[in-house]
Amino acid sequence: MPPDRQRKPFTPTKKAIASVLHDTFQWSYTDIAAYPRLGGLDPSTVRKGLKRLAEHGGDFYHNGRKGVCGRKRQLSQEDLELAELELEDPDNNIANGKDLRRELFPDVPGRTVRHSLSRFGLKGFAQRQKLPLKPTHLAKREAMYNKYAHWTDQAVFDAGVMINSDETKIMLSTSDGQRWCRRRHGENVLNPKLVQQEERHGRFGTSLCVWGAIHPEGVSDLIRIDGNLDRFQYVEILQKGLLPLYDHYDCHTTFRPTFLVFQQDNDPKHTSRHAKDFFRDEGIDVMDWAAKSPDVSPVENVWARLKEQIRKHPRYAVAKTPDDLYLLAKDVWHSPEFVAYAIHCYKSFPRRLEQLAANDFYWIDY
Repeated sequence: MPPDRQRKPFTPTKKAIASVLHDTFQWSYTDIAAYPRLGGLDPSTVRKGLKRLAEHGGDFYHNGRKGVCGRKRQLSQEDLELAELELEDPDNNIANGKDLRRELFPDVPGRTVRHSLSRFGLKGFAQRQKLPLKPTHLAKREAMYNKYAHWTDQAVFDAGVMINSDETKIMLSTSDGQRWCRRRHGENVLNPKLVQQEERHGRFGTSLCVWGAIHPEGVSDLIRIDGNLDRFQYVEILQKGLLPLYDHYDCHTTFRPTFLVFQQDNDPKHTSRHAKDFFRDEGIDVMDWAAKSPDVSPVENVWARLKEQIRKHPRYAVAKTPDDLYLLAKDVWHSPEFVAYAIHCYKSFPRRLEQLAANDFYWIDY
């Protein structure tokens, strides 16, 4: 075929123009093919295209293909349904496309397996990172639920007070974990927006540890931890941060809580004899908390929000010392918006208990 007669696509728009010229103005196929807006179509292309258009009721988008065209898919619908069953089976270790290819489709390229699974709706996601739970841990989580199951009634929980406490570490630097960005191949890889900048001096490594607690009316004092925390310093922190809260609710004139308990995790410093003597002498009722259960503790979400708000604060960019960081953390901690968020997290504890039982005492989505 001569170069100027190469077949050109007869698009739906061109079909619509040709149909009007042929049916309304009675143009010939040759005249239609020469019409400038059609881009030099062959007259036979116009004739065959308009014929198919008439045969299919004027459907400009009909392409003449019968059924599913193209290369046959390597993984059928039945193969993908079998793959989904294997992923849902709790008795095997198949969790991703690589596992499925190894067990079910060894002759299919890995990229094909991944694309087929995504098309089927089984998309890839980063696995959640959780603490490992052994049968003994599950049993203790179940025992904790059974003891406090009546708190799943929000009204019952709101009638009492749980002081939810923990320690955390706040860093004055970016995380050293790998981060991702989106760019085109060959694009400037040293664009400041696309570079993960890490400080190796000055602010790098500056951090502090703090203790805090949440309760029905907001937050406790945010108490700084000096050096390595031991059982003696922990009791001193409780004397500063816990006792005022405990006395506040114990001597409250308008609100008489049906229960008043203190929650802490099972850190050895928390369960030391020195700490137990302090709780006994002060008459503080301590919750029976299951090991490896930070997902059930609302204060963990409060810590995450605190660190997020600190990084967004204008003073974060100029903070250089642990003292600067501590003053900034205290301001965020006691801000009205943050206190409201802490109360919101505190009130989620009944729902956490419900999720704990619903998920057979495995991890919950908090």
